[in-house]
Amino acid sequence: MKQDETTRAEKFVVRFPPGMRDRIAQAATHSHRSMNAEIVARLQRSMVEWPGDLPRTEGCVPQGLEEGLLLDCFRRLPAEKRQALLALLV
Repeated sequence: MKQDETTRAEKFVVRFPPGMRDRIAQAATHSHRSMNAEIVARLQRSMVEWPGDLPRTEGCVPQGLEEGLLLDCFRRLPAEKRQALLALLV
């Protein structure tokens, strides 16, 4: 994340029930993300399903759960593999 994005990020303290922190850590490791990125990705996916009109985050396109999972996997691929996959799809 760029420095200017970091300084604009909002901070929020969350209290987890017992055991949840460990589960998030495991999920983050499995997804090759930080715990913060794992939590944010899961919140973003859950907001897609949320009823009502929510303001869109700049650069964030609402999508279904399957699309979100595919996009997350795609973004974790090394650049050369992303390019190869895109070449196959075009």
